[in-house]
Amino acid sequence: MDDFLRDFIVKKWKIGSFTFTFLDALLAVCITGTGIFLRLPVMDYTATGPEKIGAIVLEYLLAVLCGAIVHRCTGSRNRAFLTYTILVIYPTIAANGALWNVNAVYYVILFFAGFYLYIRGFRVLGWISGLAGTAIALYRIWQWQMALSVAYPVSLSRGWPNFYEIIGKTAFVDLFDKVSLLVLAGLLLTLAYCFAKKKVRITPDLALQLFLFLAVLIPYFAPYMPAWAGYTADIAALLYFMRRKDRFYLPMLHLIVSYSAYAYMTNGETKLPMVVFSVILLGILVNVGVDLYREAAAQTAPAAAGLTGTEQADEASVRETEAQGAKS
Repeated sequence: MDDFLRDFIVKKWKIGSFTFTFLDALLAVCITGTGIFLRLPVMDYTATGPEKIGAIVLEYLLAVLCGAIVHRCTGSRNRAFLTYTILVIYPTIAANGALWNVNAVYYVILFFAGFYLYIRGFRVLGWISGLAGTAIALYRIWQWQMALSVAYPVSLSRGWPNFYEIIGKTAFVDLFDKVSLLVLAGLLLTLAYCFAKKKVRITPDLALQLFLFLAVLIPYFAPYMPAWAGYTADIAALLYFMRRKDRFYLPMLHLIVSYSAYAYMTNGETKLPMVVFSVILLGILVNVGVDLYREAAAQTAPAAAGLTGTEQADEASVRETEAQGAKS
């Protein structure tokens, strides 16, 4: 009997390329239960219906999906499981669905599904999933604008500490809300043009950096962003940390900003002025932007040196191998 129990505990099961033991499964059950009990006390704060229940289920599926993304990018089973563990009990994710009934997960999961499909090589499906998520996000934000316009009648910020906390969120509202969209569109088109002109190859590492950069950039410069506008970047920053351990501070800082935005919407005040959190977001944006530039520049350097396509591929392979060894 003792031998049977010992063998049962240490036996490894395999699903695809993912292996786990009984203790791994037991820990997964425990952390899943912890996430459920974390949500139960706050579910009565708003009406509980099929939409909220469905959102909570999708939050768990999103955690599994993000674990798969980390496993794909790093090859580390422990990091993949740690990602699932953290996301199940992530306070902003739990609050978004169980507490507020905003249920942003309905479109956020499409973003990460698209990202996963993209790095797996299904690029067309990845783009379709991402565009579908964008369409749903725009529709949901438009729905919430009616309620938020009452709480924030004349303000370019409706809960999220964006750029307008720094320059003044109540000044020239009718002008800035249009100009800001043009500026944001210009930034995105310039970024796309530079990538196309330099013929930058979108590797999984670069795709993750670009994904996080856009997740921070868009709500930072777009007007009228609600308090949960950082939902996608919260998760993307965690995935980025799992890939680059030296960027451990990014998910911590972004979670502080997101949680403070939630607190501001719930209580009407925060421990620090919202402009402080806006400056923190600007620092995160610059940090990720510099990482993105360096990653892209590392690809264009061989071409500038006159290397052939085969030599560039060999050079890129060496860099990826070295990066994998440094980050594992």
